Amino acid sequence: MAAPRPGPKIVIFVQENHTTDNYFSSLAAWGANVATGWPAAQNPPPSDQPHDRAAYFRWLQGKQGGTPYGNHVQYDADTLLPFYAYLARTGAFFENHATGLGTNSSPNHQMIVGGQAMTLKNPPFNNPPVWDVPSLPALAVRNGLTWKGYTGSSGYPLQFYKDLRGSPNLVASSTFIADAQGGNLPDLSMVWHDAPYDEHPTADITLGHNTIWQCVDAAVRGGEWNHTVFFLTWDDWGGFDDHVVLPCSEYTPDNVQVAPGPRVGLLMFGGRVAAGIDSRICVHASITRTAIQLLGLPNLGVPRVDGDPGLQDRYDPALSVPVPPAYGTTITQPVPPVPTPQPRPVPPAGYSPRPLDRVYLNGGGTIPPPNDAPLPPQPNPPS
Repeated sequence: MAAPRPGPKIVIFVQENHTTDNYFSSLAAWGANVATGWPAAQNPPPSDQPHDRAAYFRWLQGKQGGTPYGNHVQYDADTLLPFYAYLARTGAFFENHATGLGTNSSPNHQMIVGGQAMTLKNPPFNNPPVWDVPSLPALAVRNGLTWKGYTGSSGYPLQFYKDLRGSPNLVASSTFIADAQGGNLPDLSMVWHDAPYDEHPTADITLGHNTIWQCVDAAVRGGEWNHTVFFLTWDDWGGFDDHVVLPCSEYTPDNVQVAPGPRVGLLMFGGRVAAGIDSRICVHASITRTAIQLLGLPNLGVPRVDGDPGLQDRYDPALSVPVPPAYGTTITQPVPPVPTPQPRPVPPAGYSPRPLDRVYLNGGGTIPPPNDAPLPPQPNPPS
């Protein structure tokens, strides 16, 4: 078994296509700002609804103009996703965490890997473009840390990065459990799963949930719980509705908000992570920034990451959080507080809207920001 490093190891799980309201309505009993009482979602989802940039624009118009858009349904997490519900109650649950960009999968995976996206739509999988841009794994390597990208069969999304494509550290996601159970996780693990274990419609969501549960359980059995900080998030909104629109930070030339995107769940947990509902506004780049902070790494060279305050204050080396329930056992959820706390309003943004930032390259250069999914021009920028 590898000796633990002085600071915590980092494990980042990225699943697919569900909003905060779609998955976590049961946290209303804990005072979370989540919608309740929406129609029950069908599992498996019957279709993969639109969730690209154009669909996001329609969702924004609905929220601002009163005409609903998006799949207005919710899952019963306590029944279908009990491990997620448990982690949200016993770890840190970031209720105002949002996708990095208001669009679909690939750009938002890129926001987690390196804090910026080189496109606003999904590039081709069979001949993916490669960009010479900074990434969290490459930063770890340059500073003497170990890493693995536990990915699906294509190496997605790490195959978009010149520094990472073809690396021997890109391994099958199925190998994570053996590494974790053996206590041999690297300093940085980034984990993606192929369908149907990624929760992407039309997959049975319990398959992905159970896979994540098995991964965490393997880490517990391998002695990794107390010296690892785990993150679990979802890449994009997947066309599922959420009742909150977060204040605009960046917009495209058509004057449409691009950042932040819709809210998606972010759970931060582990043996040294302070529990609680956290109301701050954060985005996918906040995950990247927090990993950098906890691993003791220097700046990435991407302002969106380097200027993010991060979430490291949820980590407390003096804590000793009990291990979660073992895989396959019956989960008894913690009892909610009485009386039920009132939900907190969305806090002030602390930023002003600005045009989408340029893309920062390795070596210090930049290229224009992506604008490959134009929308109907709006008369004024978001305020």
